[in-house]
Amino acid sequence: MFAKLGNAKMTVYFSLINSNFLFECNQLYMRNITYDLQIKAIAQIKIQKQIQIAMNPLQQLYLQAIIKHQEQEKVKQEEQVQKQSNEILKQQQLLSLMSYSPNNLIEKKAWSLIDIQNRVTQYFQQQVLRKQVVTIKNCIEYHLPYFLNVLGNLIIHGLDQIQGETEQIALLKTQFIAQPTKITMSSSLFQTLSLLLRSQLVQYDKGTPYLSKFLIFRDDFCDIFFNTLYQYSISTNQQVSQQLSFNQLNSMIKKVPEDVWGTFIFKMLSQQQQKLNKDQFLVQFNQYTVNMNNFFKKSNLIFDVVENTVKQTAQMHNDSIFQEYLLIMGSFKATTQDFLRKATSVYFEENNDEIDLNEFNIRTQRIHKQMNCSILYILPMLLQIESHMIDMIQQDRYNENTQVKNSSNYYLKMIEKLKNKCVYNGEDECNCKKCQCIRRNRNSAKESQRKKREALEKIGPLQDAYEELQKKVKVIENENETLRQLLTEVFKHPTVSQLSPEFIEPLTKVIQDTDPVQHSSSYEC
Repeated sequence: MFAKLGNAKMTVYFSLINSNFLFECNQLYMRNITYDLQIKAIAQIKIQKQIQIAMNPLQQLYLQAIIKHQEQEKVKQEEQVQKQSNEILKQQQLLSLMSYSPNNLIEKKAWSLIDIQNRVTQYFQQQVLRKQVVTIKNCIEYHLPYFLNVLGNLIIHGLDQIQGETEQIALLKTQFIAQPTKITMSSSLFQTLSLLLRSQLVQYDKGTPYLSKFLIFRDDFCDIFFNTLYQYSISTNQQVSQQLSFNQLNSMIKKVPEDVWGTFIFKMLSQQQQKLNKDQFLVQFNQYTVNMNNFFKKSNLIFDVVENTVKQTAQMHNDSIFQEYLLIMGSFKATTQDFLRKATSVYFEENNDEIDLNEFNIRTQRIHKQMNCSILYILPMLLQIESHMIDMIQQDRYNENTQVKNSSNYYLKMIEKLKNKCVYNGEDECNCKKCQCIRRNRNSAKESQRKKREALEKIGPLQDAYEELQKKVKVIENENETLRQLLTEVFKHPTVSQLSPEFIEPLTKVIQDTDPVQHSSSYEC
C-alpha cells in the first residue's frame, strides 16, 4: 500500500517537472514567434510603401484592405498562440492531478463520432491511393438530391468496412438510413469523398460520372463550401469538431428557408464572423470574383454537357437549364465591375463600417433590385442548377434515343462568346489578351486626345487672331453697305443725275447690282 502511494508521489513529481518544462518551452516558442512576426512586419511595411508608389487609387484601396485584413489575422494568430499556451498549461496540470488519483486505470471509452469518421476517411484514402473503384448500392429510401444520395451511400459503405465497435456502428448506420439528413461529415472526410468522386473511383449508376465535375466536389470550391457551411459539434466525450451536415446542403438546393443563400454568402464574406466590415468585404468579394471568373473560364459540368450535346455524345438536353446557366454567366460578366462600387456605398453607409446578417440580407435585396441582377447569389444558383440537372439523369427523364435539338449549338456559341469576355474589362489586375488589347486601345485613345490638346494649345493664338480679323471684316462690310446705300440715294437725286448721265448711270447700275450677301459668302469661303 505504502509502495503504491510512493509511486504515485513520484509520478506526480515527474509530471510537474514535465509540465514546467513544456510550459517554459512553449513560452520560448511564443517569444520566437513574436520576434519573427516583428521582423516580418518591418519588412512588409517597407515593401508595401514601395508598392503603393506604383499603384493607382483603386489598387491602393484593395491593398489597404488586404493589409488591414492581414493585421487582423496577425492579432488573431497571436491570441491563438496565447490561448494554446494556456490550454497546454491547464492540460499539464490536469494530467498531474489525474496521475495522483489511485484509480489510475480508466476503462476504454466508446468511439466518438469524429473517431468513426476518421476511420471511414482512412479507408477511402487507401482506396484513392490504390486507385481501386468503390462499388456501392442504394441503402437510402429517403428522397435526397442525387449527390447527397451518393455521399450518404458512400458513408454507409465506409461504416461497413470498419472493424470493432460493431454495436455502435450498427446503431449509427441505422440512424443514417432512417434519417440521412442528419448525416454529418468532418473536413477530412468531405475532402476525401470529393477526391474519390473527382477521380471517378465510385461505381453506382449512369449519373455518377457527372459528379466528377460537380461544383461542390471541385478542388477549387470544396474548401469554400465546407468553411462556409460547417458548424461546431460536441460529442459525448466533450470532443469538439467542425461538421458539414446533409441538412445544410439540402437546404441550399431547395432554398429553404428563403434567406439561406444570403446567409451562405454572408458567412463566406465574413469568414463565419458575426459581422462583416468594409475592408473584409472588399478583400473577400475580390476573391469571390476571381473564383467565379476562373469557374467560367475553365471546364465545368454544364459547359461540358452543352459541348457534348453538340457533338452528339451527351445523353441529355434541357433548354431551361442551359438558358439559366447562360443568364447567370451573362449577369456575372456584365455587372461585376459596377457592382463593387455600388455595393460598397449601399452596404456601408456613412459612419457604418460593419453590418450584421439581417442588415446584409436587406441591403443585398435592395442592390439586386436596383441593378436587376443576382450576382452575389451566383455560387448557390450554380450549385442548384447543376444538382437539378444531375437529378434529371437519376430520374430517367432523358431518352438515349431522343434526337438532340439544334439549339445546343446556339448555347455553345453564346457560352464561348461570354467565356472569352473578361470581367476586369482592361483593368491592371488582369493580363489576359482581351484586357491587354483593351488597355492598348485606351492608351491609344488617350495619346490621341493628348496630341489633340497640344495642337489646340499651339493654334490657340492663331485662332484668336483669326477671330479678331473676322470682327474687323464684319465692321468694314457694314461700313461699305452703308456707303453703298448712301451713294445710291445720292445718284438718284435729280440734281446729281443731270450732271453727266453717261458717267452716273453705269456707276449706279454697278452699285445696285452688288450683292453684299454674296460678297460676304465668297469672302468667307
